[in-house]
Amino acid sequence: MKSFIYVLIWTILFIIFGFYVTNEVGNFTEDYKNKVTIIENYIEEDNWDDAKTMIKDVSDSWDKEKSPWYKLFNHESFDLISLHFNILNKSINTKDKSKALENIEIIKITLENILESEKCDLNHIL
Repeated sequence: MKSFIYVLIWTILFIIFGFYVTNEVGNFTEDYKNKVTIIENYIEEDNWDDAKTMIKDVSDSWDKEKSPWYKLFNHESFDLISLHFNILNKSINTKDKSKALENIEIIKITLENILESEKCDLNHIL
């Protein structure tokens, strides 16, 4: 009976941790999608100076904040986002609107994929 209680406690803790991580990853990815959308609006309005400032801030914060998630989740997605942030930065510097918007969409889709791949639901269990 004692071992059953330990198993039950660990199972409950594991499920709570799963929901907590899913919530935190959701907040993390949503925050960056919002920041990238702001950059997208600047680019569409040809406001290159604000876009340049914003992409530098977002890239710097991405490099700092990705560390805990990088250790827990698929590294390829985080590396892909970092790569496209760098390309987006170069596109903004050269004022290449189509390339910049393309990289913004790739970043948004990859952020959504990170969230989707880490969700704690029946689709990922079965």
